[in-house]
Amino acid sequence: MRTPIKKDDVRYVKMDITPIGINFIHRSHPWTALWWSAAIPGFGHMHLGAYTRGLIFMAGEIFINLKAHINLAIFYTFTGNFVKANHVLNERWALFYMAVWVFAMHDAWRLTIEGNRICELEEAQEKRYFKRMRLALFSVNMLDQRIPSLAAFFSTILGGSGQLYNGQFVKGFILIGWTMVINYYAQTNHLLSKFFLGKQIYLQNIDWQWLLFLPSIYGFCIWDSYLCAVEINKLLVEEQRYHFGTKKHFHAVSRRRHYPMYLIGTSKQGIDLELIVNSLKTHGLDKYEVFFLDRLNNAKIETGDSIRKSDGISNFNGTMCGATVLMLFGTMWGGSLIPGGPIAIGLSGFVLGGILGYIIDRYIVGWVRVKLNWDPVKGSNPMDGEILILVKTMNKDEYDYAKKIFSEKNVIFVGETEQKSLQAFVS
Repeated sequence: MRTPIKKDDVRYVKMDITPIGINFIHRSHPWTALWWSAAIPGFGHMHLGAYTRGLIFMAGEIFINLKAHINLAIFYTFTGNFVKANHVLNERWALFYMAVWVFAMHDAWRLTIEGNRICELEEAQEKRYFKRMRLALFSVNMLDQRIPSLAAFFSTILGGSGQLYNGQFVKGFILIGWTMVINYYAQTNHLLSKFFLGKQIYLQNIDWQWLLFLPSIYGFCIWDSYLCAVEINKLLVEEQRYHFGTKKHFHAVSRRRHYPMYLIGTSKQGIDLELIVNSLKTHGLDKYEVFFLDRLNNAKIETGDSIRKSDGISNFNGTMCGATVLMLFGTMWGGSLIPGGPIAIGLSGFVLGGILGYIIDRYIVGWVRVKLNWDPVKGSNPMDGEILILVKTMNKDEYDYAKKIFSEKNVIFVGETEQKSLQAFVS
């Protein structure tokens, strides 16, 4: 077990935790940050942890977009009314919008590349800084396992709530605030109630300028909450491996006792590992070893979802990109070009786009990645988080209690061995 390290004792820091949020640097593909910055400038920065820049870019984008009537011009353009598109567009503000849009995409791309480099340098340090929890008078926050699909579900209900579930309170409240503002001015709840009650939606009463913000912010909130939940789980794996340390050799125990029995079990990393260790120590079973089993996979033959391994690539990227794009077009075309109204066609576009995006990302882009030996984000951080635990018991009571701990803490009992057999193996 290692001595905790202060943040000032290391040159590179990968994560920090405060009562108001968890922030961290993680490996990511530059194209994902660029894509979300193209959807709404600032989203790429928010995902990468640059909240101040992200908030400024988001506020600037929405303000300039409203002044230049960008969304309204987009709506008229994609519904074939080019005269109205030219009429509503305010060129004096539109040129400012283009400058912000291009710079935000470039800056998010650059920040992603720098973050990937910092990850590599930070992991190579002999001493690393991790923080498991932070307690204050008004709040508490901790690094713990999250369920990515649950985070995405919460963001589906209300954009930003998945980030709150992940413990990223600053980002969560920023996104919830913008989601509520956009929903209010776009009258989204009113449109949804009409849709579910079967009432007619009149297109002339819809504020397209605000409504077209909706697909981007909901798509981003769902994608970001899922990806960040996965990355937080990765951080927990890394923190436990660093805290408990690893030993390359098993140190033979004393021979004064005859035939001690060793129990062998396997488990996944998580809070249960620390509960196992605590239970063993509490009951005097302090002769144990924890071995971390690496399951790294940066192989270029990988075509599927590999974010849970190490390279930061996920088929969820393509899924949410496709869902956001087709939801945007479905919202614009619903009722004007396609019968059914903007809500029905927009939701249908979200589902269809998610399916198409997943298929394209997994099979087409995955195939291209294999053929071109494309491995853009190289990583070394273990993700699967498997452990093998070896516990020494000196009598039947200790043996029975160790097996009870295994059962209670979700450790798969592999078998047992005597000291002579174990020493013959490691010698």
